Amino acid sequence: MAKNKIRVGIVQFFSDPKNPGENLEKAVTYIELLTEKSIDLILLPEMFNTGYGTSEEVLNNAVEMYDETIETLSAVADFNDVAIVGGIARKAGKDLYNSTVVMLPYNDPLFYDKTHLFRKEKEVFKPGKTLFTFSYSGVNFGVLMCYEIGFPEVSRTLVKKGAHILLVPFAFGRERELIYETTTRARAIENGAFLVTASQIGKSSEMEFIGRSRIVSPGGRLLADAGNAEGIIWAELNLSEIDTYRYTEKGDSHGYFANFREDLYE
Repeated sequence: MAKNKIRVGIVQFFSDPKNPGENLEKAVTYIELLTEKSIDLILLPEMFNTGYGTSEEVLNNAVEMYDETIETLSAVADFNDVAIVGGIARKAGKDLYNSTVVMLPYNDPLFYDKTHLFRKEKEVFKPGKTLFTFSYSGVNFGVLMCYEIGFPEVSRTLVKKGAHILLVPFAFGRERELIYETTTRARAIENGAFLVTASQIGKSSEMEFIGRSRIVSPGGRLLADAGNAEGIIWAELNLSEIDTYRYTEKGDSHGYFANFREDLYE
């Protein structure tokens, strides 16, 4: 890694399907507040610009808001020299995808298309075909989305591809709070990786969202947690902790990577 430390920020808010323009405006306002904290990368929730859902209204919003969303994020990323990552639905050819856009300064957008779809998502979105990592400022990131937190294989594959930090946009139902609490810590601990989530809050016609956006250390500690409030959180990540937790067996360090039996899993 080229850097020993990196500063990441999170935006947490309710994205209203009836006001897509206001959603984008609100996201930009919070992004600009985070840039005042010398943040390197900012994470937004799943379907942050249109509201989460599978209704015709939401899907129409996604198509109509796509160009403006990409142009706006690109301009903000370039002007502030900050990476912006967030969930959007997008149309590619005839297919709709529940995607995450990665907007690096002075670059074209990159996309991860959600590979494991949940409930009604399967009726309207096409699943992605590949897992996704990217590098920024000498640090490797892996992207997964919401429901995919429950598939350990996704996070482990991203880490084996080199990810130091896992980024997870969420629009997660409050009734599954135990799953969220358990898996966000577990994926960080078992992979010796930082895990960063950005969640929606509030209540839509489809579900009540959990909020609780968080930054989890490779040892499972909460470095920041947004609770149920709309707003921003951030933390400086000490990347030297990654090797410590993956490969040493001192104190609270688990050393799972040093003792992993590759020969058993072929």
